[in-house]
This record gives sequence, structure tokens and C-alpha cells, in this order.
Amino acid sequence: MHPSTLSSWALLIWKAIESYGSDPRPLFEQAGVDPDKLRDANARYPISALTRLWRLAVRATQDPGIGLTAARFLHPTTLHALGYAWLASDCLKEALERAVRYYRIVSNGVEVWLEQAPDSYRLFIHAPEVPRMADEAIDAAVAVVVNLCRASHGPEFNPLRVALQRNPPADRGAYARMFRAPVEFSAADNVVFLDKATVDMLLPTANAELARANDHVIKEYLARFERGSIKLQVEARLVEQLSSGHATQESIAKALHLSPRTLQRKLKEEGTTYKQLLDTTRRELAAQYVKESHLSVNEITFLLGFSEPANFSRAFKRWNGVSPSQYRLSA
Repeated sequence: MHPSTLSSWALLIWKAIESYGSDPRPLFEQAGVDPDKLRDANARYPISALTRLWRLAVRATQDPGIGLTAARFLHPTTLHALGYAWLASDCLKEALERAVRYYRIVSNGVEVWLEQAPDSYRLFIHAPEVPRMADEAIDAAVAVVVNLCRASHGPEFNPLRVALQRNPPADRGAYARMFRAPVEFSAADNVVFLDKATVDMLLPTANAELARANDHVIKEYLARFERGSIKLQVEARLVEQLSSGHATQESIAKALHLSPRTLQRKLKEEGTTYKQLLDTTRRELAAQYVKESHLSVNEITFLLGFSEPANFSRAFKRWNGVSPSQYRLSA
């Protein structure tokens, strides 16, 4: 699968170029990025074309920090349903974990992961050597993460520090003003360092039902986009079928027009099993459902396809170490 990025991300570049008083259209056309697809929420552009576009944008604006400018035009829809799922998350940690789980909806040309230290979290945004991504693209990605944190937590939010692989720019002040934190250049990797207490803090904007609905939209999109991934398709079908009480390996295989044996083989090739995916999907949904105070344990039992509330409660305690009622109180 060729590395690509969501069209709405390219819209940030368009708006950034416009903000310098330049016309973006000729630059987009020269780079091979069709500007008529910018408003198509499902369109994607090759990363190689966007790298050319970033270079042309730097040349036209004479600003190597244009990635930071692009991040200022962030809107939740820039990240498709992930933007709204982020804003509805319980805390920044949950939002960051969502980004790690679903970043491929925005771009499958990078790797994103989260590490925890005693007093901090570290979000890594790793760009492989091939295809080479523009420094400005990484600047924009890191700045978008910080802006999302500010949108959720408040404008006073600042990272502890930021590390960037790029060479030091001529104007370091733009980076200091954007991140309001120490910035290291020529670093080993691109990392945002975040205060643990702040990231773990519950957010007033949390909405478990809205987050869950957008998670489902993301999974459906990824199942279509990564059609070769049986794992993603099974996860999407499980979300649809669990509440029927009849979600089985056979029913999922039938929905995917496969035999149960073929489904089993394809999942094994992707390093997983139907049983593992069923357990993971139930665990993720259970945590979201329990946070919704209007749902009773009996209703959640039904929604997750368990035969008895006792079976659900045992599974929930195995997943989270506490009962559903204790989890709801702590949330």
C-alpha cells in the first residue's frame, strides 16, 4: 500500500500558503496534488506529492517554518472522525492513545507511539527514510498534536519540551513561540514530552458516547481503506454484530464472504485470532459503555453480546482489575 495522507491535511497547506498572500493553486498543480479533491473527505494524496508541495511552499513563502503556520488552521475535521473522537476523550492520555491506535486514518506514512515515564508521557512521531517526508510535514504534525492538547485542556497547555529530527532553522523563535517550551533540533527522533499529571487529568469535554460513535466511523473508514487487512474488517463487523448476541466466527466470515477456515488462516497471517479480536473489541467498547451512566449493566451485557450480566462483570474485572460499578465511580 502506497504511503498517503488525507486530503484535509493538504487543506492546511493550502490555507497556510494563502496566509502569506500567495496563490496555492499553481503550487498544488505543479506538485501533482489535485486541488479539486481538497473538499473530498475520503480523498488521499501520495506522500511523495505532498513532499514536493511542501518544498514548493517553502520556496514561494520563503518560510521554512510554514509547517507551524499550517497547524494554526487545524479543525477537528482535519483528522476526519479522529478529531472529534479526540475532543470527546476522557483525558489527554485517552486522546493520545486514540491517536496511536488510529493515526493511519490521517497518514499511513509515519509511525506513532506513546511511552510512559514516571512523571511524563512521550509521544513519538517517526518518519521512515523512504519515502522521505518533508521537515515541514513533521513540524505540522507535532504542532497539530500540541494544538489538539490545547483545544482539549485549555490554551494554557504547554508540552514539557519538544525534540525534532530536522536541522536547526534560521528562525528558532517561531518554534519557541509555537510550543512555548524548549525545542531540541537534530534530535534522534521527533518526540513531544508531556506532563503526566496534566495528561491524566479528566477533561470537562469528555463524552464517551460521542467518542465511541467516532471510533466506529474510524474503524469503518480504515476497513475500507486498508481492505487487505482482515483484522480491521473483523473489528468493524464485530461492532455491528455484537448486540445481536449472535456474533460468531461463522457469522463474521459470512459477512466478509469468506469461509470460517479462510478467515482463520488470514487472521493468523496477521498475527491474531478471532477470539483475540472479540476480546479486544469487547474490552474497548465495555470501557466506553460503562462511562455512560444511563446504561445499566444489563444493557451493556446485551450490547456486548454476553449471555449473562455475571459473565460480563467477570470479563470486565479481568480486563480492568475492578468491577463495572467501581470503574464507573472512578470515571
